[in-house]
Amino acid sequence: MRGSEAAQPIAERGQQIPLARPVLGEAERDAVTEVLRSGQLSLGPRVGQFERAFAARVGAPLASAVSSGTAGLHLALRAVGVGEGDEVVTSPFSFVASANAALYERARPVFADIDPVTLNLDPDAAAAAVSERTRALLPVHIFGYPADMAAFERLAGRHGLAIVEDACEALGAVHCDAHAATTLFIADHRQYRPQPLVVGDGTLVDLWDGTDICTLGLHPFVA
Repeated sequence: MRGSEAAQPIAERGQQIPLARPVLGEAERDAVTEVLRSGQLSLGPRVGQFERAFAARVGAPLASAVSSGTAGLHLALRAVGVGEGDEVVTSPFSFVASANAALYERARPVFADIDPVTLNLDPDAAAAAVSERTRALLPVHIFGYPADMAAFERLAGRHGLAIVEDACEALGAVHCDAHAATTLFIADHRQYRPQPLVVGDGTLVDLWDGTDICTLGLHPFVA
């Protein structure tokens, strides 16, 4: 590369690769227009329809829409009993919400190294980070590549830990014939760039153990 080219930002050379490029067509525009024309922009029937369709798609007993990915992770950690003084082992290679969700419950996020190939949380590194204060594991399915959930299940089983999956980037991802975030207690699917499904903003929280959704304070947020 010539020196003058090296000095130019990539975007100016026309070589920028977008992290996400949502596909929006007539069907999406018609759906949005229908909601706008209804005059009901919150707590409308579309939320319930979406929750049921989403749960069916990933095979979850229940899914609930909340306002953001951060809120979904926060509620999920609360649901599994994470509280003050606890530790949550998670990935340092993620959006800050993966760690902040633990802080909101006055718990401590503990970062373990990632696999250099998959960029997901390394199960062996996570195992080394587990202490007597550890309450939960929070693996992240980065860029749609599923984490090694079988290994995390074994780790959780040995230590009696809960698992909350940050599956914001993994909707549709399948590993060992199972969808990402369909094997454990709670999964968080944020719906905004760079996530695979765009609905403006918000999250779907999947519940796997029969938890009463009302106990978490989860309520629909948009039409």
